[in-house]
Amino acid sequence: MLRKIGLGIAYFVAMLYLASIVLPAIYCLHHGCRGPELDAFMPAFMLTPAGGIATAFALRNAVQQTRKEKASAAFFWVLALIFGLMLVGVVGLGAYVILGTVFHR
Repeated sequence: MLRKIGLGIAYFVAMLYLASIVLPAIYCLHHGCRGPELDAFMPAFMLTPAGGIATAFALRNAVQQTRKEKASAAFFWVLALIFGLMLVGVVGLGAYVILGTVFHR
């Protein structure tokens, strides 16, 4: 029971993290954001540590669900793809911040 609650929280945080990235991006594509309008992405930066961890747990569960060969396996393949891309983005952001810090003049 506790594991299902934990997975539910992980999926919720991962989806919240995804929404905090996608919704401002859509707005900026339509309106052409410049300057202070880019502050809309700040919740995504705040959620990066928790979002990355929750996404990793959600990805692990999605991969396990696809191995069970249920009728909903296609749904979990899509989730695994989305969560995998999010984790690549989190790792890329971390590398960018580290490189920016190391080579800052």
